Amino acid sequence: MVSGFFFAAITALFAQLAESSRGTMGLSFASLGFFYLLRAIGDVGNETLSLISPLGLVIRAEVYVNNYWWPVLLTFGLALIITAIAYYLHSLRDLEAGFIPSRPGRIRASKFLQGPLGLTTRLQRTAILGWFGGMFILGASYGSVLGDLETYLEAMELIQAALPDVEGFSLTEQFLPMLMAVISMVATIPVLLMALKVRTEETKNRMEHLLARAVSRSRIMGSSLILSLIVGFLVLFLGAIGLWSAGAATMDDPLAFGKIMNATLVYFPAIIVMIGFSLLLVGFFPRATVGAWWYLAYSFFVVYMGSLLQIPDFLAKLTPFGYIPQYPVEEIKIINLILLAIVGVILMVGGFWGYNRRDILG
Repeated sequence: MVSGFFFAAITALFAQLAESSRGTMGLSFASLGFFYLLRAIGDVGNETLSLISPLGLVIRAEVYVNNYWWPVLLTFGLALIITAIAYYLHSLRDLEAGFIPSRPGRIRASKFLQGPLGLTTRLQRTAILGWFGGMFILGASYGSVLGDLETYLEAMELIQAALPDVEGFSLTEQFLPMLMAVISMVATIPVLLMALKVRTEETKNRMEHLLARAVSRSRIMGSSLILSLIVGFLVLFLGAIGLWSAGAATMDDPLAFGKIMNATLVYFPAIIVMIGFSLLLVGFFPRATVGAWWYLAYSFFVVYMGSLLQIPDFLAKLTPFGYIPQYPVEEIKIINLILLAIVGVILMVGGFWGYNRRDILG
């Protein structure tokens, strides 16, 4: 709970520095990623770095073992100090302004901004760059523990029970599919944000300005589709790069780059299905687009926790992630991935069809 207080204080401080909620969220998530990476590096290397991070500091309390209170009190004290600074800055700044000044925009827009795709990309540029960095950090944080993973897993019977028991593969290779499933589903979050941008603009009453001009609905939705596909591929790729680079630095016998890349990119067809499902909701059930997030949460639960909780296999097959092979312990069947991609395309076509025929809602 004290970690929550600390990051709430950090967010309050960033709310005074940034001019918009988008900037506050970006700075907050960036700080969370930074502290997470700091702890991950410190846990496998320099313990001092781990103590600098609040995420590493609080675990020094050794709950249920020694129950030290000094890490909790120190973290809570830092949270109070940051909160006091945030309140002081709030009393100084102008309303609807931040201490970090925004840069003046260009006098004239570039040619790239003269179309829906350029506009959509520009509006989400900061978020996209943040997710690129965040996915690389996430992959690197997991990769940094691969060197000690064998020793860690040997003492965790519960985790071993959830791994596929396949001869000829190390525990690290058996754990890799579970790791890739987590990375791929985290990578789906920015993808859904891009795909559902059309609906977000509708609810903020900004879509009429575009549709009143010579811009078709297909081009507007198509820009979100193209951007979500590109971002989906790149966040997976960067997550794999982070995992491989950190793993190569910590393992005596590093996993091959191609093996990690295949284990990651094999999830891209599942992301295509998630994009198609979200566009279908935008086209036919715009008020129910939150269903895309519930579907992702369900996917995470049944795929990641399925083996631990002995959830029936058919429940995992209700999500596209349940059809992805657990490479490298399972063979990649290209036909299954092609079929998933086809299902995703069909859902996309249905979403376009529905969006072109329904009313624009506020």
